Amino acid sequence: MTHSDPVTFPLRLQKLADTISASGRAYRGKAALIFAFAFLLYFCTRSPVLDEWDSVQFALGVREFNLWKHQPHPPGYPLYIFLGWCLTTLGHWDPEFSLHLLSCLGGALFVTVWFLIARLHFGERFAWLLAGTLAIAPAVWMTSTQVLTDMLGAAVLSTQLFCALLYRRSGRLRDLLGAAAVGAIATGVRPQLFAVAVVILAGALLQRRPPARVWLIGFGALIGGCLCWLLPTFYLQAKVTPDLPSWQAYPAQLYSQWRWRLDKPHAYIGASDFSVRYFGLRFGAHFLGWFGVGFGFLRLGALTLVPGALLVLTGVSVYCARFPASDREFWNTHRSWALLHIVIIYCVLPANQRYYLIIYPLVLTAMGRGFLQLPKRWRPAGFLIPAFLFFNSLPLAIQNHREEPPPMKFVRFLQARYVPAERKQVVLFVREDQRHVLWYAPEFTAFYSPKVPFATADPKLLANAKAIYTDDAALVLPPDWRLVPVAQFHRSMLIELKQRDVALYQVERTRAL
Repeated sequence: MTHSDPVTFPLRLQKLADTISASGRAYRGKAALIFAFAFLLYFCTRSPVLDEWDSVQFALGVREFNLWKHQPHPPGYPLYIFLGWCLTTLGHWDPEFSLHLLSCLGGALFVTVWFLIARLHFGERFAWLLAGTLAIAPAVWMTSTQVLTDMLGAAVLSTQLFCALLYRRSGRLRDLLGAAAVGAIATGVRPQLFAVAVVILAGALLQRRPPARVWLIGFGALIGGCLCWLLPTFYLQAKVTPDLPSWQAYPAQLYSQWRWRLDKPHAYIGASDFSVRYFGLRFGAHFLGWFGVGFGFLRLGALTLVPGALLVLTGVSVYCARFPASDREFWNTHRSWALLHIVIIYCVLPANQRYYLIIYPLVLTAMGRGFLQLPKRWRPAGFLIPAFLFFNSLPLAIQNHREEPPPMKFVRFLQARYVPAERKQVVLFVREDQRHVLWYAPEFTAFYSPKVPFATADPKLLANAKAIYTDDAALVLPPDWRLVPVAQFHRSMLIELKQRDVALYQVERTRAL
């Protein structure tokens, strides 16, 4: 040690601290830039209206939070509805705009957080590539522009992952409390995520192996945070359900939603025949759907399916063959929660790709890291992934922004055919489009066909009706009535799987009385 060391050592420490501080400010600035870009992208291409049944239920829930009326359906997504209500109340916006804003913010947060996660694992260069690719993946882009809870839920759960990663590396109690608190918020946005949030928190604690006191603090914070939204939900639903004791109201609603799927093989594997064919079709719809629907490989049939499949096979096969030891930490960190999330969706949910949003960063990581293992002159081929996804996403985004969804076309068609003064005399027996009629065209006389069959309707009302319409091809009619096709409305399933095909029929008598 030289005589100058006592003087220079504090200066070196200060220089190191300044470097770390500048680096922190720089990456926060880059994260803010990514967030702003993604938000503007999604906000400027958002859907013009509420796209599907669930979207309307969320908007109705902002007006009146009543799960018994499916406003929205159980489990209620209470924090999502609360945030929408706050934006509606404080910003004096309508529920549609408020909930669209939430989805766009959720999409921007999702992309930004995965930039930060990738930066921690792989460095900044790959983080930029992953964030850019993720932002323009069709499933991410489309879901971020529609009124659905999935994007905000995936974004907040990803934020919990980031906080858990910070705790794994630092061991600081504030990072653990952050992971627990954000996990509670994620479950408030989408209560189905509770089990995954628990595994994320437990994984961080298992790696650090802290004393039992820290375990109690972490899980106490998670449970306490969940109670902050759970208890008000119990109270609010008990108020609108005088027939049940207060403590039974919300559990009864949860059970009703679970019971709904027990006889539906497309949603619940326990309702299936457990045949090889069933599981093969389910495997294809769920996991091959990641690429066909989630990444848009089915957009132009074989023209996009073949090059997309080659990109996936090349990236993943090279990655597996030349797996770098430095990537082992990433997969060890994320495999437990990801497997649990996949198993839950596969077993009890339909094959809608927006449920898998938080899995897409892992798939894109395997593909992108695979191309980076190629010889140096071939590595730029990795940019084919975002280029190909953008090629698939852009036409879908334009259609999603400019073209109203089929249920809305159904409503517009009838509104164009009848002036407001005539609409009360137009009777609708609607199934898939019932919520859109209720939200956008309450002036029509509408019945929900599964609950009000045609045969039970008031004969005088039907006799005096100017016209009778339905969207239900299976509507049971008396012998002297028939369905006459009027119009068909369609939109790509890559934009939204639900209600992508809607038919309009006129109900007419076959002979005069």
